[in-house]
Amino acid sequence: MKNPFTAEAGETSLRYYGWLAVGLTFLTMATGGAVVGTFSVFYVAFLEEFGWSRGDTALGFSFSMVTFALSAGAIGSLIDRWGPRAVIPCGVAVLGAGLALMSTVDSLAELYIYYGVVVALGITLIGFVPTSTVVSRWFRRRRATAMGLALSGRSFGGMLLVPFSAYLIGAYGWRGAYLILAAGIALPLLPLTAALHRRPPLPAEERSLAPGSPPEEGLWGPAFWFVFTAGLLHGVGFSIVGLHQVAHLVDAGVGAMTAASLMGALAALRTLGGMAGGWCGDRLGRTRTYFISSAAGLAGVFLLMNVNAERWLLAYLYVVFLGLGDGARGITFLSIKADLFPARSFGRILGYSQIGSGLAAAAGPWLAGYIYDVLGSYRYAFWLVVIVDVLSLATVAAAAVRGGTGARRREAA
Repeated sequence: MKNPFTAEAGETSLRYYGWLAVGLTFLTMATGGAVVGTFSVFYVAFLEEFGWSRGDTALGFSFSMVTFALSAGAIGSLIDRWGPRAVIPCGVAVLGAGLALMSTVDSLAELYIYYGVVVALGITLIGFVPTSTVVSRWFRRRRATAMGLALSGRSFGGMLLVPFSAYLIGAYGWRGAYLILAAGIALPLLPLTAALHRRPPLPAEERSLAPGSPPEEGLWGPAFWFVFTAGLLHGVGFSIVGLHQVAHLVDAGVGAMTAASLMGALAALRTLGGMAGGWCGDRLGRTRTYFISSAAGLAGVFLLMNVNAERWLLAYLYVVFLGLGDGARGITFLSIKADLFPARSFGRILGYSQIGSGLAAAAGPWLAGYIYDVLGSYRYAFWLVVIVDVLSLATVAAAAVRGGTGARRREAA
């Protein structure tokens, strides 16, 4: 049957191949985001079965962030060189194997290796860097909208799989749940990702550059270091809240199943926030949208730290503010990066820019767990989230100012 999608159609046409790429990367992002999101549910199951400390158990997630950070640059380079069809199906296979191995965990060392290395590598091969690179190449005028749709898959997957994982754990135990996830992810995604094989032509202003020549500021320039620092700071906050929110809500008197359902709602609102953030970023400007959405996310963190048995309704407000705010913030930050750097080497630049956020996200969950183990509360950890998120706003503003000329030129092309 003839493929109805074509690279020759414009971005406004539903027959444009870029929209097929958006749909397929939405699925891979949904898968990776769902697996990351479910760790907070499995985390509680590990604590109950093994009696490990929260800090030691959280290291499993921390090691996954280290793997992400150390591999993102290389994976971005592979996407630039070989394309998504060669890279993403390999990631699906690695992820499926890692989830199957997770069903056999009996020690912290196995948790660190199976989740922190194998599962994390699979997620990185199918996730943020490949998706962002593919979509940024196919879109220019509607880049933020396309990014918002594709990357909202991360939250959409969590919306479905986090509460479903809680159900699977209750019905089959956490080991059985991991086996079901392994088969349910690998079997359908392997053939689907084989369709990601086309590349768009390079923009005219980039075709004139010799292979290997530095792309404007490109890698290691001032704009790169600003977005690197912003990602590092946000990585601390995102990972602390992401891993410890369920445990905090349960400690505050919210039931485990209710907390898991709230995480599903949070993922749904992140999906809506990502789509809305992409639309607003194309119309109101990326930086302005980033600041507005960041303010909403910070309000959500304040609400979370004040949830208790008497103020349990704040948990629902937290989900609304953080979901919409964080969803829009992530999309607009990525769109800012795509505007700053050229498409021909964006995978490599994006991958290396993620090293800071990955390493910070590795330290954040462990640090929050340690703070809880010592002080008996997450409140101080959440104050740390507020501080680093405010600092990240300043670095994003600096990046937008420093790279504004190149970004505007690419947006207008």
